[in-house]
Amino acid sequence: MLYRQLLKDNIYLIPFIEILTKYKLDITFIVKYILNPKYQLCQEDNITLEQVLKYQPHIIQTRLIQEMINYDSDDDSIDDFC
Repeated sequence: MLYRQLLKDNIYLIPFIEILTKYKLDITFIVKYILNPKYQLCQEDNITLEQVLKYQPHIIQTRLIQEMINYDSDDDSIDDFC
């Protein structure tokens, strides 16, 4: 997934719904960025679980929920994002 770094670098320039609908994303990226309130700067960026499942049909709901439960945003550093 070569685009992953490109998306991370431009996360604030591309609407989340566009990222969600145009790219095949992995669960980690979805949880870490798309569903993370820290990166949702405007109302349009408030992506729901239902939207993720609709536009990313390869994602399994139970696995996504489990990943969300296990994710600790305190583990992320700004260095990882940059």
